[in-house]
Amino acid sequence: MSEPIVVCLGYPALLGDRFAERVRAIDPRIEVVGLPVDPGTDWVTVPPDQPHEEPPPWAIGRADERRSALERAEVLIQLHTPKDLMTLAPRLRWLQGFGAGVDQFVVAGVTRDRVIVTNASGVSAGSMAEFVIGRLLQIWKRFPEAEAHQRNHDYIRTYGRSFAGSVIGIVGLGSIGVAVAKRARAMGVHVLGLKRSVSSGDLGDADEIFGPDQLHEMLGRCDAVVVTAPATPETHHLIDRAALAAAKPGAMLVNVARGSLVDEDAVIEALESGQLSAAALDVFEQEPLPADSPIWDTPNLWVSAHSSVSVDRYVDDVFDLFEDNLRRYTAGEPLRNRVDMESLGFG
Repeated sequence: MSEPIVVCLGYPALLGDRFAERVRAIDPRIEVVGLPVDPGTDWVTVPPDQPHEEPPPWAIGRADERRSALERAEVLIQLHTPKDLMTLAPRLRWLQGFGAGVDQFVVAGVTRDRVIVTNASGVSAGSMAEFVIGRLLQIWKRFPEAEAHQRNHDYIRTYGRSFAGSVIGIVGLGSIGVAVAKRARAMGVHVLGLKRSVSSGDLGDADEIFGPDQLHEMLGRCDAVVVTAPATPETHHLIDRAALAAAKPGAMLVNVARGSLVDEDAVIEALESGQLSAAALDVFEQEPLPADSPIWDTPNLWVSAHSSVSVDRYVDDVFDLFEDNLRRYTAGEPLRNRVDMESLGFG
């Protein structure tokens, strides 16, 4: 009999018979293990960008079970990841990320010569694009001001600006950026897109494409800038003081990517000077955002707690992707959403 394919369900919401049975049904060789957590512990709100000690604080009482599962795992699906994953999981060959970002796996030491990494890029794209459009409409149509007047019983007109005819720049035309571009263009917006590599004729649903060395040129034309690029060494503080100085005066900034892409101090300064008219940040360099951060009280800066994705169907949608990829894996077929590990900094 052939060796079992040990599949480890490392995302706590997947633990239980419903998902395990679907995994086992794919191939008789599959054995399912999991990474349990302590009852009543809070793991959902813990930022996944930095690897944790094993066991993590939310699973102290399940240390032996977790270590045994990691030691045997050939396939692993997870979001939060332990440090030294390569040592803890010596048989690991394929890692499915539960989100689009995979920078935590880079920090954990996952190596491209041994492990295939796939992500959940595209699963959250639609709902995150809706969030971006919602923020733009909220601010440009002056909804918060109208609500404040209502609370005060003041009948004051709050005329907003037109959405159609505006120019929006999207920094990163992956699945999220493309989803934003499609929705914005459907509403009459002219979309400029920034891509790491530019191919002739490849617009990625934008009206115009710019390369990395044209960032400042693109920013100078945008009424709003939306950041959706991945976190890499090259994109750290991509939106810095120089970039914001090059932006069109009065532009708006939206970041739904990673906090590391935006220099938060520079954003505060640009808002205070009027160079930016507004900013909507869903991600931050330090999460949770400290209660004493000046970001909270900066005028015209809108904060949300890393929640631009809608989660009502997210777990099932990611698992559908993983299930399809697992069928491909057992059949020796190419996997969907395979990550370009070299460009993202994997060793």
